[in-house]
Amino acid sequence: MKTEHSYDSYTDSELISHVILDNEHAFNELFARYRNRLLAYLMKVCKSPETAEEIVLDIFVKIWNGRASMRQVENLEAFLFTVARNKALDFLRQVKKSRRKQEALWQHMQEHAADAADKALLLENLEASIRHAAAGLSPQRKMVFLLSRDHHLTYEQIAEKLQLSSNTVRNHLSAALQVIRSHISPGLDVIVLCMLLTR
Repeated sequence: MKTEHSYDSYTDSELISHVILDNEHAFNELFARYRNRLLAYLMKVCKSPETAEEIVLDIFVKIWNGRASMRQVENLEAFLFTVARNKALDFLRQVKKSRRKQEALWQHMQEHAADAADKALLLENLEASIRHAAAGLSPQRKMVFLLSRDHHLTYEQIAEKLQLSSNTVRNHLSAALQVIRSHISPGLDVIVLCMLLTR
């Protein structure tokens, strides 16, 4: 029986054929293969790391739930980016006012972080603030936060590891982010903070 790591040499079509047969390891390989690329694309469109992450997770949850119909997909990459684009456009249409604020903040960050040394110092200060705030979380909430942020595990992977439901993991992470944001200086750019929390 093949291990999870053996699927990294499979083509997209081969992985899809295994996903259709309920192979979670093949699905995890697809997720790992496209997650960061989709996140990078969605960040450029949505200007929101959290929204980008939610869209990516939603895409893959729907792929898994509807895996039987994936046999009709001939070009997975094109399919994923088309779905991502459509979902991003739906998001922007729903929150036009919020979008303008996000773009204004993004522009502000770009203007004030042009100098690499200043940006590095800003990120260093943010990192210290985040670590300090995370230290005050309850043990379980802190573990959920660290598994998500430092180990890049999905809600489902964290739930399995900690024997929790995915909803409980989502609630823990949401609460953790609220606590951490409350410890960040109001003068620090919120988009930079989001980038740190979800990197």
